[in-house]
Amino acid sequence: MSKLDKAKEYIGMLKVYMGILIALVISDVFGTAKLFNAEEITVTFWFGVVSIIVLSLLFMKLAKHTHQKINELEEL
Repeated sequence: MSKLDKAKEYIGMLKVYMGILIALVISDVFGTAKLFNAEEITVTFWFGVVSIIVLSLLFMKLAKHTHQKINELEEL
């Protein structure tokens, strides 16, 4: 397998992980919104808010890393 193929495969896997993170963020937002609408502001609600923030930050970091790897493809 050439370096280019290996780099493309790595970027493909990063895209899969980004998709999983997006799905987690979306489901967490809907679950937290449901708790908010039901006026159940408990520990579970606040855990949901914190996890939305953490997952969003992870997504942004992974997206930045993916863009860096794509830019590195020019060198191969």
